[in-house]
Amino acid sequence: MPDLAAVSLNILTRTPEAGKVKTRLIPALGIHGALRAHEQLLTHVVHTAQSWCQGSENRSITLWCTPSIHHPVFDPLLPPSQRRLQHSGDLGQRLAAIATEQLQRYHGIILLGGDSASVTKDLLEQTQDALAHHDAVMAPAEDGGYVLLGLTRFHPMLFQSITWGSASVAAETRNRLTTLQWPWKELALQWDVDRLEDWQRFKNEEDLRSRP
Repeated sequence: MPDLAAVSLNILTRTPEAGKVKTRLIPALGIHGALRAHEQLLTHVVHTAQSWCQGSENRSITLWCTPSIHHPVFDPLLPPSQRRLQHSGDLGQRLAAIATEQLQRYHGIILLGGDSASVTKDLLEQTQDALAHHDAVMAPAEDGGYVLLGLTRFHPMLFQSITWGSASVAAETRNRLTTLQWPWKELALQWDVDRLEDWQRFKNEEDLRSRP
């Protein structure tokens, strides 16, 4: 039976491989520049998650990787025991598999992309707080998707026949939640990194954070 206070944070990422990650950045940054961007974004997201998790016995982090859980970039971030291989299928099928499994063990789960640059410890706190009173929590993205989805229950409808990668993902998800008649909450608009402008924005904010 799930621990009624426990929340699992699940970060989805691709195993770093030149030419296979952040491909929209390759024209501007080159293959290896895009690879480094992918690695820096993932490191930022994991460190943010660890800050949220620190000092709590009821919070956990799992890094869901594809196609492999083994890579030198992963080693300093999380031990192998906190890395899992993503299931096969499209994004919806992979998210559904994670949600189904994790909700058997945890009261609430958070699904988060490894390039969700704007996610902060405070946003994760808001998500966990909202999950105490809602079945679902969504943080929409500026590009029409979402960077974060929190759940305390599962229904296949949430992830089936969604136009993944399009500007309608958040809208389609809102419609599904409304159809299900679940109590849910929408958090402030966020952003992730797909385009060069997003990457430059991330670097600018990173510079500001590093200033004394």
